[in-house]
Parts: sequence; C-alpha cells; structure tokens
Amino acid sequence: MSPARGRLAFAAGLALVATVARAEPAREAIVTAQLGGAVEIIDLNAGTLVRRIPVDGAPAGIALSADRTLAYVTRPEGHGIAVIDLDAGRILSEVSLPGGPLGIAADPRGGTVYVADWYGHRLFVLAERDGTLQPDGEIAVGASPSGIAVSPDGATLYVANREADTVSVVDAAGRRETKVIPVGQHPFGITLDAAAGRAYTANVTSDDVSVIDLAAGREIGRIPTGRRPYVIALTQGRGFVTDQYAGSVTVFDLNTLKPITDIDVGDHPEGIAADADGRLCVANWGDNTLSLIDAGTLKVIKTVPTGNGPRAFGTFLR
Repeated sequence: MSPARGRLAFAAGLALVATVARAEPAREAIVTAQLGGAVEIIDLNAGTLVRRIPVDGAPAGIALSADRTLAYVTRPEGHGIAVIDLDAGRILSEVSLPGGPLGIAADPRGGTVYVADWYGHRLFVLAERDGTLQPDGEIAVGASPSGIAVSPDGATLYVANREADTVSVVDAAGRRETKVIPVGQHPFGITLDAAAGRAYTANVTSDDVSVIDLAAGREIGRIPTGRRPYVIALTQGRGFVTDQYAGSVTVFDLNTLKPITDIDVGDHPEGIAADADGRLCVANWGDNTLSLIDAGTLKVIKTVPTGNGPRAFGTFLR
C-alpha cells in the first residue's frame, strides 16, 4: 500500500471473494469508497453515480445477497458490518464485531454471511434470524484471513490466509478447518472456479497466482503476474489479475496457465469482477476511477469516476 495515500495499515493486503459471472450483464457497480466513507451505486452503462450512501468506519469489503437487493459491507474502523438496502439506498442494520473485519462472503443460498478477522485466525459467522443478521459463532483458520470463497452449494469455504501463506478448506456445516493448502507468499484474493474444480489465489509478495486443484487439495501451478497482484476475475476462458503496483491487469489463459498480456488501467487497481457479457470492472484506488474492460478485445472501453479510495473488495456487480 502507498503510505503517502494514508491507507489503513492492516488493509495492506486486501483480498477478494470469488468472482462469479452472473446470468445477465451487470447494470451497476456497488463500490466501497473507503476514504470517502461511502458506498456508491454506479450505473455502468451511463458511467454515472446513481446514489451515494454514507457508511462510517472506512467501508472496505462487500458481498451481495443472493437476490442482489442487499449489500453486506465491512467497516474495519467501525468494528463490524453494515447491511444496506440497495434499492432504498439506506443502512438497514449494523452488526458489531471485534478485531478487524475485512474480507466478507455470503452463502449463495442465502441465510449466512462469513467475515474474516484480519487481525486474528478466525472467521465470524453471521446467521439470519428474524429478518436480521446476528453473530453465530466463529471458525478457526490461518493467520490474517482475507479473501473468502464459498462453494455454490454452500458446503465448503476456501480462505486465503495472508500471514500463513496458505488456503484453509473449511467444512461450513461442521465449522471446522479440514485441510491446509500451501500457496505463494501473502495470498489475498481467492477466486473459485467450481465447474473446473479449481481455485486461484493472488499472491501479493511473490508476484504470482497459485492454481489449486480442489479435488486433490493442492497447488498445481503458478502464473507470474505484475507487481503486487491482489484480486482475480474469470471470464471467457481467461483469468484477469489486478496488479496494484504496476497499474495494470495481467491476463492469463485458464487452459495453458500462461500469461497472455497486460492491460494498463488506473492507479493502484484492486477490486475486479466480471459480468456475463465479458465486461470487467476494475476499481482503481489511486485515482478514484473504475476501468471497464472488454474481455474479448482486452481493451479499456470506459473510465468512470468514483469517490475517494474505491476498494470494491468482494462481490460488487449487480
């Protein structure tokens, strides 16, 4: 992270939850503007701000409910999360949590949300009861958990542990770690390709991506990237990795696991996600913009302004 930009020290290793293309093109990006203290709803086609929702506590991580009507937003300096009604544009409720809540993911079937404690060795489990989210226990994982990926059936969690250089495989029902997989140095972003039986971690300090065979439970390859890779999105047979210090996105082939090219984007790119049309959205922390990329042509097709410090750390397209 750039100290000159006043970034949160513990947030130097942001990670991203699995990025999964939806069945239809995304209309909006739901962006956590961390330094601006807000969540912004941005119309991707018009390139305009639809709504700005103030959220204190340095909003960072984001997950969306299964029906895409709610956003679950971590507030590392507010020690908890905010639940936002996106259509109404307001905070519905807040959940207090200890430690450093940062990474977040929602069970795709609904009902449960998982939050990574950046300062600890644990995930917080939040369960929906009487229409609200409530703390419902913890799961022990590796040191400084960041990115969380949830399998489509909700049965298994995959957690990137930054300080341990590992990925934890977690039985969601049993709430226990069942396997530890060594990967590269300081894994932050983790992205699941359930159909192919693989997961990918962005390893920030070894400048590469680890490829994990889920059935075998081990790393099967490494892909070189630009400096400080953070988050990975998958679409059209390719992987796209934000390289924060290079101001670029590394593109690699999912079959050969070889780099294809680099795409120049904005300053300090972090969050990235893809929609069903093969359009990628990249949040550029350093210059307060979103870069929209066409996955077919590998070109930036639009740049959209945002609030201060766009993080878009998690699932943020709807």
